[in-house]
Amino acid sequence: MDTNTKIEKIFENAKENFIKMRKNINAQTNSYDFEKDFRNEIFKLAHNLFQEMVGSDKVNKNERLKQMTSFGEITMKKSHPLAQSPSGFKISPYLQEQMCRAGTNMTFEEASENLNELLSIETNAKQIERLCHYYGEVLNTVDWKQACSDAIQLRIPFKKPVYLLIDGSMLLTRDKEQPWKEVKLCRTFEDADRIKQISKKRNLITNSHYVSHLGGHEEFFDKVSEAIPPNRSLVFIADGAKWIWNWIEENYPSSIQILDFYHCKEHLYSFAKEYFATENEADKWVLECIEKLETEQVDNMLDNLKELTTTNKKVEKIKLNLLTYLTNNKKRINYGYFIKEGLLIGSGAIESANREVIQKRMKLSGQRWTVKGAVQMLNMRTCYKSKMQYLVKNLILDYKNCA
Repeated sequence: MDTNTKIEKIFENAKENFIKMRKNINAQTNSYDFEKDFRNEIFKLAHNLFQEMVGSDKVNKNERLKQMTSFGEITMKKSHPLAQSPSGFKISPYLQEQMCRAGTNMTFEEASENLNELLSIETNAKQIERLCHYYGEVLNTVDWKQACSDAIQLRIPFKKPVYLLIDGSMLLTRDKEQPWKEVKLCRTFEDADRIKQISKKRNLITNSHYVSHLGGHEEFFDKVSEAIPPNRSLVFIADGAKWIWNWIEENYPSSIQILDFYHCKEHLYSFAKEYFATENEADKWVLECIEKLETEQVDNMLDNLKELTTTNKKVEKIKLNLLTYLTNNKKRINYGYFIKEGLLIGSGAIESANREVIQKRMKLSGQRWTVKGAVQMLNMRTCYKSKMQYLVKNLILDYKNCA
């Protein structure tokens, strides 16, 4: 029987099954079961067609290859053009991509359960784990500067500034000496990607690029530099960490630098609660300070702080620390000017990025990562969240690594 005849036979058998299902529909038919049975028939039809199109499943044992696809396990000759198994996995390229996507967004067990239920195939958590870690490791070899440049070229150039928000998040690892390690994260986005005030004091950012790093800040900043588009006005928003501002001052002295408004506010409240006798007095003083900062009266606010006197040595030390902190960040707390220019002044976008990119997948109950595994998953998470998943697809389709 030739291939065309076999394909016709497959359709004929499927047709008979569908007609039988149609005849059996009555008032007592369970909608759930009917849809499930119908879907199973569609899957069987797709599997049989796929199998026939790549060749007969009756292949000599020494010449055949079994490959898992999104339509189930398919048998074909090792010499068949579609028999390549990227990176040695006996899994089709398309299914590898779907497994990576699922494993990057949920636990490997959940990813396996979801894929098996939705695609009616048989994967397991270990397969997905190996794929995610493998391609997460290969992402270390990607030329991110070129990848970011290519992504920028695809977008219309804007004259408005590019935001860079930097922060860190702690991650639990299996390192016995220092289990908790900081993951440094940078979120960059165009001002044009910011939809203002979708609700009170809330913005929607439609497109972002992320850079993450588990390790020293020097390597982290090297990665950040690669993601910064050339010849653009830059706006940095961060907390008061010296290692961040020192790098910005050294490398991007002409940029706009903004101390996170809420971070500044917390410092003011911490002092006020120690200095003033009542909470109402503390709140009133902080609100007065904020009003001055929002109306470009930074010097006036600092002078008022200096005039506060106390005989309590502990409170006096807190005051001096606050004064030093605010004076060192004087140009970064001129919120009135920033607001007038229509700029963001808060770091809510990077805090939400920490939750979305890192914590949502990597800080689940009971999780402890090896350092190597954490780096690999971070590579995958930042890649997908930056909408650069095509990089994973390209790595999968690089048949130079095929077995």
